[in-house]
Amino acid sequence: GKKSSNGKMLFNVCKSANRKSFTISSVSEIKKEWFNNINSVGISGATSTPLNQLKSVKSYIESTI
Repeated sequence: GKKSSNGKMLFNVCKSANRKSFTISSVSEIKKEWFNNINSVGISGATSTPLNQLKSVKSYIESTI
């Protein structure tokens, strides 16, 4: 989650590597404009993030963006 210390640390690592990093809790928070002029996308989750949630984000991005 956005409030977990593990999630915050992981997000900070991602943000330091790529300023176009975003943290979400569900696909409804994804904004299409995040994907303007990009060639690749990385998806990560904290230790407690269910695999099916990550797969859902991947499927949403592939089918919508």
